[in-house]
Amino acid sequence: MIVPIMPSALVLRAGVSFEDREFWNSSLLISEAVTALICSPVFGYVLDVSGTRQGPYLAGLVLLFGSMIIFTVSRSVLWYMVARVLQGGATAMVTVAGFAIVTDAVDKRHLGHMLGYIGTAMTLGFVSGPVLGGVVYSIGGFYAAFGMAFAIITLDLALRLAVIEKKVAGRLVSSSDNGAVSPSRDHDQNCQSYGSAESTPRGPKPSRPERSLALFKLLRQPRVLIALWAVLVSAIVASAFDATLTIFVETIFHWDVLGAGLIFIPGASAAILQPFFGYLTDRLGSRIIAFLSFTILSPTLILLRLVEENTFRHKAILCAILAIVGMCIDLGEPALLVELQRVLDDMEAEDPNVFGGQGAVGQAFGLQSMAHFGGFALGPIIGGFVSFHYGWDFMTFCLGLLSLVTAVPMMWLSGPIKDDQISETERDPLMDY
Repeated sequence: MIVPIMPSALVLRAGVSFEDREFWNSSLLISEAVTALICSPVFGYVLDVSGTRQGPYLAGLVLLFGSMIIFTVSRSVLWYMVARVLQGGATAMVTVAGFAIVTDAVDKRHLGHMLGYIGTAMTLGFVSGPVLGGVVYSIGGFYAAFGMAFAIITLDLALRLAVIEKKVAGRLVSSSDNGAVSPSRDHDQNCQSYGSAESTPRGPKPSRPERSLALFKLLRQPRVLIALWAVLVSAIVASAFDATLTIFVETIFHWDVLGAGLIFIPGASAAILQPFFGYLTDRLGSRIIAFLSFTILSPTLILLRLVEENTFRHKAILCAILAIVGMCIDLGEPALLVELQRVLDDMEAEDPNVFGGQGAVGQAFGLQSMAHFGGFALGPIIGGFVSFHYGWDFMTFCLGLLSLVTAVPMMWLSGPIKDDQISETERDPLMDY
């Protein structure tokens, strides 16, 4: 929401010269991304050991509220940097906790479908935030824009307080029923979620409890590394256009700031299909969906070199290609999120106490968020450097080649869950390690 406001705020409120505003605005964005990258695995661990999702989630909203207060009252670059760091930590906490809350409550057979809705909501937020911030700022000024931000955070806080976590609800139902099993509870037992105690297979406990962090156990799993690499590449591809697409359309089509901003809509519009893509993941498995995502993405990126002239035809070609690029990225996102949770399930099926009884859902999403924010930090640097020194065509070719290379290890991901063996959640990879 504050993205279109910060350049002018740096000049008018922080006293930054007009020539230096781009540098400091980029520095603020990088500081937020780096902070989120560092905090994601830490907050994931906190989520797993705390035994609750609500406390960490609310803490993230409090951090976000505090960062907005600093943005509102401060008039120096230093305090803007502090606010961006707090915002990065809040983003990491809310993102990881939000995914964990959904994973706890959703039947594992429909996890991809539900995560698709989360992906759609996040993309719509990223797209609509700058638009709303810019419109309110142009109509009501600086304080009106931040007032709307405070209202949205307060609404989010109220809605989160109204939500009862599944574990808490289970204890309340258990105490009220006095041990009686209702049909709805029997259905819940058959539809297990990743966050439920029933989802962990029962087996003999190890003689010695595990002391190492689940984070390092996950990083020793080949499928986790493959999924994290794919998340990183997806974020690099998406964010590379943040640093290059605006300049490209200004150079080729001579568009102004409005046109350069609207060109991102075709790529973002595909996010509304993420629930359907998640449904496909639940039915077909992560392997085929992720493979198709990067396989189609590769030639699509290379075809961007076809846009060369300032004509309606080339503008239409650019919009169509960007829409396909966005669709490919959105196609693979639910599959990669689900794959991380399926690895957890397979590890617990092999050793029910591999995570010491606390689970590792938060840490898995922490790793995913770390890769995501890492890609968003690297993408503009890589894209901007290659495009500046070697041109737009070579940059898109490199991104296409990177996507093609990434498609190959997707064949090691898991296939569909077998409904008749849902309790064991068997997922046989196509290739052995």
